[in-house]
Amino acid sequence: MEFEAYDEATISQKLLPLFDDILLQKLQEKESRTIELLSRHLAQIILQSSQKDLPALSRSLQSVISPAISKEIEQNKDKMVDALYPIMGGMISKYVTQAIKEMMDNINEKIEDGLSFDRYKRKFKSKVSGVSETELLLEESSNAVISSLFVIHKESGLLIAEAHLEDQEIDDPHMVASMASAIKDFVNDWIKNNEDAKSSEVQIVSYGNETLYIESAGSVYIIAFLDSEPDHEQRLCINEFFAKLVKKYSRFFQHFDGDDSTEEVKDISQKMHTFLHTQPKNKKIKRLGSSKNGQGKNPAKMLLIVVGILFLGYLLYLGDQYYSLYCLEKRVFEKTDQNVHIKRINDKLHVFGNISSMNDFYTIKNIIFKETGEHLINELHMPLEEVDKRLSRQQDKAITRFESELSDKVAVFQKKIDLLEKKLNRFTSRYDKLQKQLDHIENTTGIKVYILKKLAQVFKNSDVFHKEDGSLDFKNRKLFKVGETLPRKESLQLLKENFKQYIEILMGNEKIAPFIKEIVIEGYTDSSGNYTFNKKLSEQRAWRIKEYLSGLGVSKRFHLYKILKAKGFANENPIIVNAVEDQEASRRIKIRFKIDQKKIINTIKKTIND
Repeated sequence: MEFEAYDEATISQKLLPLFDDILLQKLQEKESRTIELLSRHLAQIILQSSQKDLPALSRSLQSVISPAISKEIEQNKDKMVDALYPIMGGMISKYVTQAIKEMMDNINEKIEDGLSFDRYKRKFKSKVSGVSETELLLEESSNAVISSLFVIHKESGLLIAEAHLEDQEIDDPHMVASMASAIKDFVNDWIKNNEDAKSSEVQIVSYGNETLYIESAGSVYIIAFLDSEPDHEQRLCINEFFAKLVKKYSRFFQHFDGDDSTEEVKDISQKMHTFLHTQPKNKKIKRLGSSKNGQGKNPAKMLLIVVGILFLGYLLYLGDQYYSLYCLEKRVFEKTDQNVHIKRINDKLHVFGNISSMNDFYTIKNIIFKETGEHLINELHMPLEEVDKRLSRQQDKAITRFESELSDKVAVFQKKIDLLEKKLNRFTSRYDKLQKQLDHIENTTGIKVYILKKLAQVFKNSDVFHKEDGSLDFKNRKLFKVGETLPRKESLQLLKENFKQYIEILMGNEKIAPFIKEIVIEGYTDSSGNYTFNKKLSEQRAWRIKEYLSGLGVSKRFHLYKILKAKGFANENPIIVNAVEDQEASRRIKIRFKIDQKKIINTIKKTIND
């Protein structure tokens, strides 16, 4: 704003995104004043658009309304249950009421069965085992038979695996799984909205002689199809089997994508099939806490007491936390007259609510820091009018300060620009000169790389050329017989041809020739004989080759006699093949160039001084 707010259009361009964010936030919070303000203008815009281009308006509204309806349904399941309840709620309510009435009649008949021995035995068993008398009554009936098992993915409702008893297969298991999931979700939502319901999750759904037992864990739930309601022990058995499946295949369940042909699905189905054919029948609940003499404490009750104490301690801890936050909210209200809600989320204090001004925010911030020593996470909202006033004041101050400083800064900037233009002109001329010098220096310092590149282009297919140092090595050419210094005439032709090409590149190039100091001819012998003799023999061989090459036309043309040097190296660097010296190859001649480094340095110095 300090440097860019030249006019009203620029200021609007900078501030409109902020207003858009504030407006979007108010709409998400469903503030009545904002919605009322926009509804008047929105209705007028839609009316005008429908008169101009109704199909385009329909397409635009469809892309907005459809996702909005989907999101509203997802976020407001309670409202959907309320909407569907008049249609299906009565049917389910009637069925549940009738099922409960039948069950209670059956239980009452058992309880009112007179002063029988079984009645008092049942009461005693209930006291000892901790199992309710009602569950024991249900347990006295024959055990329910599990005919089918389904494992269903929670999020997608897809059937993961299935298993059935013989002659009881379901024709369309995927359809049945979808319907069972829908029934479960609908009944759960209905129960949650029923004020008299004490359970928040349905586990058993019965109709006639058929019963669905539903258990949920992680990202899946299992559905058991039974011919009657399962007793307490059967539920424990099903839950234990289900827990083993979830523990072993939890990662597979989380990432299930509908592919039921995997090895995991086959393995799960096999385990479910085995469970169906080995399901327990007519087992009774074991007594808990019996000792050798038939007396003792009930460990289940003891465990419940310990868990209850721990849970009570945890509730006291939470109560202390909530009470501290409540007192903090109360002090904030006393100081600011603002109702805010303070919550601890991930060990951070988050403050929610509405405030009337920024002064209230700073007061709340100071109160929380003074009381807790923590910095708050701001989730507060401030009225749009207050934001507008604050931005207007800041804008006026910024514009005034900008206008007062602008003229001075423009004058200073103009002087700096003039000075920079003069310096730039001088720098440009200097830069052009330095660039030429730098190019010359780069060409000079890189002369060896340039020479090796040129030689490699000509001798790339030659076995006598060494690209590492740019030398010619005539090994395996049988130049000399053992102990002789005169070369064999039949071997000189190859030497002559390669030497001619070598000199043409080195001395025929204007960039290379000025920096060639020497052309060195190195003579070598094999390792037989003593070093002194071999040293003299190698020098004589190098001198013979030098005399031969000096007489060539290319040597005379480039006046090579002064820079041709002959050196003997005896049996140094012998040619070894498979750990054995190749003596014929060791008796060889090597030709290499030597650069005048001093001349390169002088050339660079001269270039810099110029």
